Amino acid sequence: MKTLLSIVIVCAVCATAFAESIPYEFTTTDISVDGVLRNLRDINDDGMILTNTVNQAVIVKSALGKGKLKMTFISCIDAAVDTSATAINNNGEVVGSCSNPTRSGFASGFVRLRNGRRILLDYPGADHTIASGINDNGQIVGHYWNPLDGRSGLFRIHGFVWDKGKFSTLDFPLPNTYTTLSAINKSGKIIGRYVTFEAPSNLILAQRWFVYDNGSFLTADFPESLEYIGGPAFALSDINESGQIVVDRTNGGPEWNGVFIYSAGTFYEVQFPIGWIIPAGEGAGVIIPGSSFGINNKGQLVGNYQVQVGIDPFYGSPIYQRHGFVATPTSGEETRATISIKQPVSIQPR
Repeated sequence: MKTLLSIVIVCAVCATAFAESIPYEFTTTDISVDGVLRNLRDINDDGMILTNTVNQAVIVKSALGKGKLKMTFISCIDAAVDTSATAINNNGEVVGSCSNPTRSGFASGFVRLRNGRRILLDYPGADHTIASGINDNGQIVGHYWNPLDGRSGLFRIHGFVWDKGKFSTLDFPLPNTYTTLSAINKSGKIIGRYVTFEAPSNLILAQRWFVYDNGSFLTADFPESLEYIGGPAFALSDINESGQIVVDRTNGGPEWNGVFIYSAGTFYEVQFPIGWIIPAGEGAGVIIPGSSFGINNKGQLVGNYQVQVGIDPFYGSPIYQRHGFVATPTSGEETRATISIKQPVSIQPR
């Protein structure tokens, strides 16, 4: 298996916030496996970046060009099982989901410990278990689907917390509502989403994101996400130990769309380099939580962007090229640099 890592530091720009500016230095970070650029999903404080191939997860160490590159390929059980990872903590532990190795057509969550040991996560009695986030204490959040019971299929979906081998259900306390949980920090704050629906038609009536903190569901600072009626979409992507939350706003036009950092009641807009196009959030569907961007305790962001590279000669439509990026908070002084590193690496998947 051939891999190629290309890193280009493009610039440092200052974000314009509603209250203060947050300056970032943006680093284009392209991770190519088998000739295909991969989407960046998460980053920990050591700079380990998480991405996925078609059927495996990949941890990239020293992805910012510091030290020797190392790629670790991860499968839920073995390379024959489709695996997708969503989060990595500061212990190098990775969570995600995969095809259930013993029940065809069903999904299991998993956690891969730093020593390589893998634990399957199957909520008792559930058909599917989807693991989304992990903190430095090893606590994991996600959602599960119970078997059909003759009611609307949306009644099957519930949020869960996994802690030291034990599952517990965490649902938003409204009737006819399902819950998905996306991320958890070391303090136990959880970001998630609830969707209220009409049974048995499954018509969506309301959708909103929340922060769960010590028994309370906090929603007041977060507007309703209205993509289910074609309106503006709002998604919480990740949370760090300081309580900073990455927010993805899409489907609402230039006055609405953008990426923001939410902290202590204030939203700070992230302004990307000119020409960068940030793809619409991956959380726009009804079931899958938003996970477009990751953030670590240093405030570094990881995600993906596109740039226009031409026009299709037949259809006349724009042609875009996709890249990954890491955004690092800076002291505020604007600097410009161009550093290109191309280092071929040959790795055999585990």
